[in-house]
Amino acid sequence: MYPRNNDPRAGKNNLDSIEGEVSARVVDHEIRPGGLIFALTEAKMHLIKIRPPAGKPLLEAGTILDITSKGGSGQILGTLNYRNLTSAGQNNLADIIESIISENAEPFISFFNRAGNLSLKMHAFQLLPGIGKKKALEIVDLRGRNGWDDFATMDSSCGIDGKNLLAQRLAQEISDQHEQPRLVDLLLRQE
Repeated sequence: MYPRNNDPRAGKNNLDSIEGEVSARVVDHEIRPGGLIFALTEAKMHLIKIRPPAGKPLLEAGTILDITSKGGSGQILGTLNYRNLTSAGQNNLADIIESIISENAEPFISFFNRAGNLSLKMHAFQLLPGIGKKKALEIVDLRGRNGWDDFATMDSSCGIDGKNLLAQRLAQEISDQHEQPRLVDLLLRQE
């Protein structure tokens, strides 16, 4: 499905994780002729590196790429570790994730509608930056049985910026593969 790198050093498994992805957002790129594009897949939020077609102009952060074989975005070379992103790419990541959440809110608003306790002492909302036990319980009470239809309603009733908090947490998980529990896995990468 993807234009694959034939270099055996690239490894087969690093492309398996992005199988089925159709689009990605540019996070950053190398500023040199033929430089690589660093992107974040939209469905499962994997960082990938792409060799763009020759002569293609530099793309702004946030630009959506069609990464199917017919998309013409270039050759996917494999996944990318966060530490190999440029500092600009690292700074762009949370904003890129927030854009993805804004344009495909359903799986993310469902987190706020279904999240429960992770243990006797911790609620899933406490994984979000700045949310403590008291605020988590307040959000649960405000959620009630029906939950919210959109982020605007939830944000106004809870006094939070749900998309931003979730984007910050997901960016933290992408930057630190050892972060546990991982909302990115629970929300997006379940098979």
